Amino acid sequence: MTRIEGESAQAKGADGAQRAKRWLESTTRVNAQWVNPNPPAVAKLTFPWPHGGQNFSFDLGGLLKFGGYDGHEFFAESKNYAEPGDLPKHYSKFLAQCYVTYSLIPARSDHFMWIAWSPHSITDWSKLTTAEYVRTHVVKHRERVFGTDDEGEAEALVNDDIVSEVASRLWLVVLSKKQETLVISKEHRGVIDKYEAEKGD
Repeated sequence: MTRIEGESAQAKGADGAQRAKRWLESTTRVNAQWVNPNPPAVAKLTFPWPHGGQNFSFDLGGLLKFGGYDGHEFFAESKNYAEPGDLPKHYSKFLAQCYVTYSLIPARSDHFMWIAWSPHSITDWSKLTTAEYVRTHVVKHRERVFGTDDEGEAEALVNDDIVSEVASRLWLVVLSKKQETLVISKEHRGVIDKYEAEKGD
């Protein structure tokens, strides 16, 4: 990839993260206050792979509001793709990242959101948030997660309780440009926020 291609991909990714933030907050149930690469967000969204000496980071995160999700924290990955492309590869890595994150900070790992502008792995769509699928892809990234290239050894090292917890916390969100326009306005959102603030007084 050339420098120009890399910069273009980075800009596209940053645009996707901002669009995901706007859509999430338009639901009135989300405060997506951490967005990479804003400096205050980096520390909140970056975690170390257990092996290999590298870090990974989510694109955005924050808190859910009201109802049964009030106060829950979330981490999200956004993929601004018009077509599936290599989304299956990225989703596979995302699952391994979720597993590592939960193992490090279970108290902060209430929800993991995959937000994309294209579906992928359609023949496996109903399996993408299952424990079995998560386990398979954690093992696939065994070198960074467990420090071994031996598949059998990695299989034995997987913590199935963590796998189940991660699977139960996964969200798949597929957006479109038109869908992004069919949201509550900032003005109406302000009315809801004002109502909720006054209700708590």
